[in-house]
Amino acid sequence: MRMSTKFLAAVAFAGLAAAGGSAFTGSGVTNTAGATQFVGGTVSQAVTGATLSGVTYGFADAPANTQVSTITLAFADTADGRTVAVTPSGGAADVGAFSCVAVTSNASTCTYTVGIDTLPGYTGLNSLAVTVS
Repeated sequence: MRMSTKFLAAVAFAGLAAAGGSAFTGSGVTNTAGATQFVGGTVSQAVTGATLSGVTYGFADAPANTQVSTITLAFADTADGRTVAVTPSGGAADVGAFSCVAVTSNASTCTYTVGIDTLPGYTGLNSLAVTVS
């Protein structure tokens, strides 16, 4: 009886660990379906021209994580040299912009450039459109 109780407890613990781990990680996104990623809330991501396999957000104000300063995009089978653009939405109207490097080894990094505001990152991000051409 004691052995079966320990076994059931171990199985339950493993299930909780798996559920908890998946609750805080974003899922892969393709150009056919808008998925969400946890960033202190939810960010909808739409992709055109490629298959996006992952998104990583870098923050200028860690650990608060409210000012996005970099966006690293991982693609699946995307040719080197392709141009990437991201268009964020949400946030204030006087924000800066993100500029992205061309795809290299299925990845591109987009960096925030400060606009009229004085914050080092984009605040209020709730949607991101990614275009690969």
